[in-house]
Amino acid sequence: MKKFRFWTADKIVSFVAIFISLLTLFIFIRQTNIIEQQSHLSVMPYILVETSESGATNTFSIDLVNHGVGPAFIDRTNIRYLGRDYSMQLRDFVAQYLPGTDSVQVINYTTILKGTALRSGDAINVLTVGGGAKSYNDFLKAAKELTKDRFSYEIEYRSIYGDRWRLVSAMDAMEQLPEALKD
Repeated sequence: MKKFRFWTADKIVSFVAIFISLLTLFIFIRQTNIIEQQSHLSVMPYILVETSESGATNTFSIDLVNHGVGPAFIDRTNIRYLGRDYSMQLRDFVAQYLPGTDSVQVINYTTILKGTALRSGDAINVLTVGGGAKSYNDFLKAAKELTKDRFSYEIEYRSIYGDRWRLVSAMDAMEQLPEALKD
């Protein structure tokens, strides 16, 4: 009578083939995740708010600039001042809520609405004020007071893949929104 042997050559080859198949599946899944991450990063917008000031021409500008590699789609803008939220344009906020800005002349502004697209490398002029020494100096005084009174702004935006970020002036950097906050 022959002894029954469990580990025959056929079974060993079969188990090795199954192991190699499972290892290949694991590597394929991992590689697919890496490619997906790379794809998302290859179109990641990176928005910053930049200011420029020229005493020679008496102008002060605030620009929204996309330093990322993909377009940014604005979802929401918000101004926080003295603990209250204002969902309005910066030009309107300056005119309504900043004391001493009656003489400030707005030279240029852009209305930023939900869905506004900002291509990679592009800038949107949010507000330019000046036009004279008095207007320029009055705005600088009001802007200085803003920083004392807990002024901050938030801009929420997304990439073409729907990844969302928030720029908060208090942090002076962007943060990615968690999955739970995504639409």
